[in-house]
Amino acid sequence: MNLAPLFRSFMLISTLLLSYLQAAGQEVYSLGVFTGFTIPYTWDEGINKDPRYRIKYNLKFAPIGVHYGVDRQGFGFTFDPSVFVTGQNFNVINTSGGDVGERNIDLTFVNVPVGFKLHMIDMSFFKVSFVASAGVSYMMSGKETITHMDSKLTFPPQAYPNLPPDYIVEYDGVLVPNIKNLELINKSDFNQLQVYGAIGFRSDWDISENYRISFDLRGCYGIFDPRKQTYIDKVNAYEAIYDLPGNRRDMFAYITVGISKIVEIDSKEKLAKVKQRSMSQKGPVQSKYQHLHNSKSKKKHSPPKN
Repeated sequence: MNLAPLFRSFMLISTLLLSYLQAAGQEVYSLGVFTGFTIPYTWDEGINKDPRYRIKYNLKFAPIGVHYGVDRQGFGFTFDPSVFVTGQNFNVINTSGGDVGERNIDLTFVNVPVGFKLHMIDMSFFKVSFVASAGVSYMMSGKETITHMDSKLTFPPQAYPNLPPDYIVEYDGVLVPNIKNLELINKSDFNQLQVYGAIGFRSDWDISENYRISFDLRGCYGIFDPRKQTYIDKVNAYEAIYDLPGNRRDMFAYITVGISKIVEIDSKEKLAKVKQRSMSQKGPVQSKYQHLHNSKSKKKHSPPKN
């Protein structure tokens, strides 16, 4: 059996793999925790055209996350499970344009994203990377509430048959009573699963041989409407009197700071040791009794002459 072609193929694959790994240089593994906040933006076609609401920007807490990362020369990977809160708040506006209350959207998710890093600045102690990630999120809690004073609001005429008895229709609007934290949507009206895609930038500062501080900014986009179809049907039928028909998507800026324990592995040294071991095994097979065969035989004494 001719083993020469097989041996040449093995040597070619080994050479290519060795060249790739040597080019990759050092591997840095990081494991740590992070915290931060979100700046939510709820893009809702119905709210955007509804004169009862005005956008209000706010910060929401993202209490905790766990980071695991691998960095090589030029690129890296991240795995960042976390808990965050999103959902925008809106001011409630009366028919005269005055601020008479607030509508709050609060959604708490557990997010499990996987990300890819492309190092734009790649120094031994400092990196700036473009990051793209995607992850599945599970809703832990969700609600949407509204609070407003006695005032006159604009409701669509299609909603008039569904108004409560104490909502009084007039020629230029609807007189509404004082309400506080009226629940418009609860957790059962939201889809429990969501998929978020994100892009952004990350900087990693190695403050010592063992620890790294990271700053991460990503823009996140919810792929699906967070509301269930049963609730969307109510909105389309004007049974949800504080909503107008339209699609909704949740977006937010996710800003975090974290600290990680890092471990650096030199791929060249690791490969050199592997290569040295493989080369040592290419020689003739050593028997465990080899030393007996290689040892010099003791000279036999001739019997004494008489």
